[in-house]
Amino acid sequence: MKKHNKTGRLLYYTGTYISAFGIAFELVEDTPDPLSIIAMPLIIIGVVLLIVSNFFRKDNKDRD
Repeated sequence: MKKHNKTGRLLYYTGTYISAFGIAFELVEDTPDPLSIIAMPLIIIGVVLLIVSNFFRKDNKDRD
């Protein structure tokens, strides 16, 4: 995570938590219908945030 700036870190951690919630809602069988319906969009949004976070990296001169 030293390679990312603050925005990249925020997107990375947000994407990780959102996709984890989506996977949890998908795997647990006793979830209510509204949560099981939004499971797949949460997974997709989380993965997109993880991919976008790679574009927010520090410059070579800023890395220490």
